[in-house]
Amino acid sequence: MKVEQIMRGEARTVSPGSNLAAAGRLMAEVGCGVLPVVGEAGRVVGVVTDRDLCLALARLDRRPSEITVAQVMGREVHACAVGDDLQRALATMATFHVRRLPVLSPDGALHGILSLDDVALHAHAQVAAELGDVLYADVARTLAAICEHPTPVLAT
Repeated sequence: MKVEQIMRGEARTVSPGSNLAAAGRLMAEVGCGVLPVVGEAGRVVGVVTDRDLCLALARLDRRPSEITVAQVMGREVHACAVGDDLQRALATMATFHVRRLPVLSPDGALHGILSLDDVALHAHAQVAAELGDVLYADVARTLAAICEHPTPVLAT
């Protein structure tokens, strides 16, 4: 199964110069927890999550309208391609402990978003239809890897 069969095609975005108030309103409006950050060249230069917004507001103790997305966004973008196999995208999620991936078209432009939620819902539909291409085991392994907490190293 390919990423393009499950991904959401319409991804809302923000620019690095957008402020957190605008980003938060957009997340609330569309009911999402992540926004790709798109730079001037139309390329994804980062991602900002609802968690990033909350932690930045607590850490910086300033109004959301005074903080830019560029100040808080994650700059390391983990993405997948439209034509990638779903198992490859799940492996990327597991490796980098992320629940959502920007989906890029062959020319590198943002084409959509793939979320673990969408994969889980699709896996249920597939099992119900006995297609068996994406199984709950794939989703469970990915979720377990994402949620795994590193074992703290104790000084002796």
